[in-house]
Amino acid sequence: MTMNFFSRRTALAAISALALVACGDTGADTSPAGGDAVTAGSELGHVKGAADAPVTLIEYASPTCPACKYWHDDIQPVVQSDYIDSGKVKLVFREYPLHAPDVPAYLVAMCAGEDKYFDVLDELFEYQSGIIESAQNGVLKAMLQTIGQRHGIETEADFDACMNNRDLRQQMADIYQTSEKFGVTGTPTFIINGEVHQFANMNSADKVTAALDAALEAAGVSTDE
Repeated sequence: MTMNFFSRRTALAAISALALVACGDTGADTSPAGGDAVTAGSELGHVKGAADAPVTLIEYASPTCPACKYWHDDIQPVVQSDYIDSGKVKLVFREYPLHAPDVPAYLVAMCAGEDKYFDVLDELFEYQSGIIESAQNGVLKAMLQTIGQRHGIETEADFDACMNNRDLRQQMADIYQTSEKFGVTGTPTFIINGEVHQFANMNSADKVTAALDAALEAAGVSTDE
């Protein structure tokens, strides 16, 4: 399964206009699809962990990126249990669409609401191969609708309103554009307290642990158990 990559300009255009086209529809823009739709607030992105955690780990990722799925499935649980749950690290997840299915997939997560965002994200990674195949076979909308229905996007009208939500597309564009200052060009890319870490340096639990412990020590926090 191969897919064409977005350039930065193409990605921004896709965020602005591609959502329903990618799902085989061409509806008009609408207002938000419900009062629970995600809002980024002062922290651009979607946050797990204590607001006052001494270390902030920013992740730029694509739901159709195999390396992102690997990190999500195999490494993030270690970060969650050892650092986020203890209040030492705050994870800020930021959308970085690489392929056409990414935009509507992320919109489903955003429309589900902040309290369900990471639940939908879990499903996007769980069904990554199915999402890619459904996009290639022209049935992406049906697959994403099925995921959305499990998280409160119950009807086709709700789904179409979500795909056409101008405010959420602008929010995704704003989040995407934050990647420019860090020089992000691929996924997953990580920022730990302002320092960029490429996937090659974050592709094992041991490497991630070392990077987070170094950031904690720099912040004056003991890493002793």
